[in-house]
Amino acid sequence: MPYNISGTKEQLTEIARKIRPELVTLEDWQKCQQEENAGKTFISPDMYEQAKNIHAALQNNTDAARLLNHPDRKSEISYFGFDEETGLEIRVRPDIEIRLPYESICADVKSVSLGYVRQERLKDRLHREIIERDYHLSAAMYCDVANLDKFFWIFVNKDAGYHWVAVVEASQELLELGRQEYRRTLRQINEALETNNWPAPITESYTDELNDFDLRRLEALSI
Repeated sequence: MPYNISGTKEQLTEIARKIRPELVTLEDWQKCQQEENAGKTFISPDMYEQAKNIHAALQNNTDAARLLNHPDRKSEISYFGFDEETGLEIRVRPDIEIRLPYESICADVKSVSLGYVRQERLKDRLHREIIERDYHLSAAMYCDVANLDKFFWIFVNKDAGYHWVAVVEASQELLELGRQEYRRTLRQINEALETNNWPAPITESYTDELNDFDLRRLEALSI
């Protein structure tokens, strides 16, 4: 029986299926791929190579490897609690936790891109990274909600070809600063919820001033 060889794409596909019921069109294949890969993130070969190099750098650092490979290590455990002052629910999920008879340790792996920073300034730059990204707030919250004693950041530089690692412990003073700041934030959130007033973070014009770090830079350059 002859078949038409002209018509719309859909009509020709229907004819082809009558001849070859097992036919898989490009659209069929693409739809199948979308369904099979739903929720997945594709990575390029370069990204995969970078991930392997970062993993190797972490494993080659004694302090990082000790935390990552500890036999008592647990990962991504969720904890739930309530702030005593406001009653707001708090949720935390530490990357790594190690509970020992004498202390409980928490660690978070953080990637940074600081290959351009001079060596003598790296510690200051990592401190700025912690403060500016509010890592100390989450560290204090992790310790409070999950009942942990010590907190470490495992920083790994992600710049290609220069994957150095630095393990940084949060001091008790830094944790206390984070604690005071996250509790202040919870109070602000609670007040906004109760009053249904969510003020803008900046409400007035202002003059930008140098912070302590920049003042030290200015002083050093002026000598």
